[in-house]
Amino acid sequence: MRISYNWLKKYISVNLNSKKISNILTDIGLSVKNISKITTKNNSEDTILDIDLPPNRSDAMSHYGIARDLYAILSYRGYKPILSKPIINNYKKDLNKYCFKILIEEEKKCRRYSGIALSKIKIDSSPDWLNDQLKSIGIKSINNVIDIKNFVMHELGQPIHVFDIDQIKGEKIIIKNAKNNTYFKSEDNFTKELDKKDLIISDTKNPLSIAGIINSYNSNISIKTKNIFLGSAYFNPIYIRSIGIKHIIKTDDRFLFEKGIDPNQTVYALQRMVSLLKEIIKCQISSDIVDLYPNPIFPLKIQLRYKKIRDIIGKNICKKKIKKILSLLEIVILLENEKSLLVLVPPYRIDVQREIDLIEEILRIYGINQIKKSSKIKIYSIPNFCYKTKEKIQKIIFNQLVNYGFQEIINSPMRNQNSVFSLLNSFFDRELINIINPINKYYNSMRSTLLFGIIDSIKYNYNRGSNNIKFFEIGKIYYRKNHQFLEKTCLSIAISKIEKNNRKIIENKNYGFFYLKGIIEQIFQRIGINYYTQETTINPIFKENISIKYKNKNLVELGKIQKNISKNIEIFYAEIDLEYLISLVQEKKIIFIPYSKYPTAKRDLSLLIDKKIPFEKVYQLIKTMEKNLIKKIEICDLYEGKNIPKSKKSYTISFFFESKNKTLTDIIINNLMKKIEKFLKNKLGAKIRGIF
Repeated sequence: MRISYNWLKKYISVNLNSKKISNILTDIGLSVKNISKITTKNNSEDTILDIDLPPNRSDAMSHYGIARDLYAILSYRGYKPILSKPIINNYKKDLNKYCFKILIEEEKKCRRYSGIALSKIKIDSSPDWLNDQLKSIGIKSINNVIDIKNFVMHELGQPIHVFDIDQIKGEKIIIKNAKNNTYFKSEDNFTKELDKKDLIISDTKNPLSIAGIINSYNSNISIKTKNIFLGSAYFNPIYIRSIGIKHIIKTDDRFLFEKGIDPNQTVYALQRMVSLLKEIIKCQISSDIVDLYPNPIFPLKIQLRYKKIRDIIGKNICKKKIKKILSLLEIVILLENEKSLLVLVPPYRIDVQREIDLIEEILRIYGINQIKKSSKIKIYSIPNFCYKTKEKIQKIIFNQLVNYGFQEIINSPMRNQNSVFSLLNSFFDRELINIINPINKYYNSMRSTLLFGIIDSIKYNYNRGSNNIKFFEIGKIYYRKNHQFLEKTCLSIAISKIEKNNRKIIENKNYGFFYLKGIIEQIFQRIGINYYTQETTINPIFKENISIKYKNKNLVELGKIQKNISKNIEIFYAEIDLEYLISLVQEKKIIFIPYSKYPTAKRDLSLLIDKKIPFEKVYQLIKTMEKNLIKKIEICDLYEGKNIPKSKKSYTISFFFESKNKTLTDIIINNLMKKIEKFLKNKLGAKIRGIF
């Protein structure tokens, strides 16, 4: 909101410059975003304050409203300012030419309506002082009557609508709902269809205005207008907002009405406008003010407790200062005792509805900078993320797996030694730990992997008709290496007979593998593990497998279990070094990277490459290119078979491009895709099948 410093000084007299005033306004929550200098037609200088008002401070949406707030803070700080309310001069009825009646049919939508008639109006240009005042806040001069209306609106925060009396049928103003299929031609020459829910200001035949926020084309004043009717009202703010949105009406009148104005100044605003009209145009008052206020809005009673003030603010402000602040804010003290005050809040303060709002007002004027930090209060630095402890990291992983439909199982850490155990331990260069005095022959050694327990659980459930088996287990494994006894916590995840939309996926034999790999990638993403690598490896228990590594150390072994080990059940299995994973999360530093404000663009690339080349190699090669622009790379499709040479396979890869500095145009993206295409041809001998 733009406030003219010269205009503001008409209502508050204090020896302070505009910069000091702007600092004080900012201190009390009316933030001044910008201060600019302007020069008027008569070469006088003015300062414009661009104020960022809180949305609930409708009482400050005018020059007098700002002056009233300034008066409170300046008086409290001992400046001795003088607050002057806009003057009403020459307000005297000249003749009884009109006798308008006002009828409010919708009292919930229109709480108050006041009106008056004037004669001998001469539509002309406005005097220079009025033009300059309006121009300083960015309002274009239209004619003297409309300019005075706009002046009063920005002076007091009260919209006033002006009708041409000679276009009003019958001396009656009715505030009612329109009838269905009523067509309303507005002053901006647009036709709107109204229905029975739309509030209008009407004469005995036609609508004159939609809820006081826009006039009809016919009722609006023109150069021929000689007599006018001025209306000043208080409408329900919620209703004004809804009808404004419904009919796409964007006017200053709507903006003020929907924020909530002072219901007790409708008559005063009319008197102020009439006073200015008589001063500038020399018109005549040709009727009494008719004021209909069926259900008055009274000041709000709120109990204010001294203890609550102390508890919220954190300081014991003396009662005398509290009462002084309330008095300066025009909040009347009705009753007082040792513990509390009963106060009356004026209706124009729609932002003060509760005890906590009153405390906020006291603190606003008292000054938040006056509250010193207690030595008992400690302000801690930003804590580590809540999942930094081992238990909390495990809980996040647990919840993630459960949300994906996995069930936790717990198996015995003791197993029966067999040839597969020996083969696996030999492969990893581990020694089996035998139990000297086992309970029975089936539990004669400690497990060195979680695999066999999970296979037994899958087989047990599979033989009993269970499908779509998804298990996980968190447990310790035990082994001896280099003559040392070791134990390590691992996470095993296994799936068998995965279904999608209640139909078994039989079209893609690798579906289970990619599904499980996707689950692991989701876990990594959730706990913040990025920049890992993967490579195809050989493992005696897997038919096809990969190792996921972080900093060249094994983190995950993932693959399809050999059928002789899985007991002829198709099982996809992953074993994660949980201790290593947790240590990585605990070591990671928290870095905030803001989202780019520019859009992401996507391109798909289909290519044919040698069957032996894994996707990971393609992925790592592409990552070396244009790191700042390639946000993400995903495999979209893998195809082997018909119409493809036996030694080849087809990948469809999705590329996501994004810049932090600009919007990437099609030309930029197309050039990047050409570079990627050329790069893959040179490095992998790829054949590009298509870009889309």
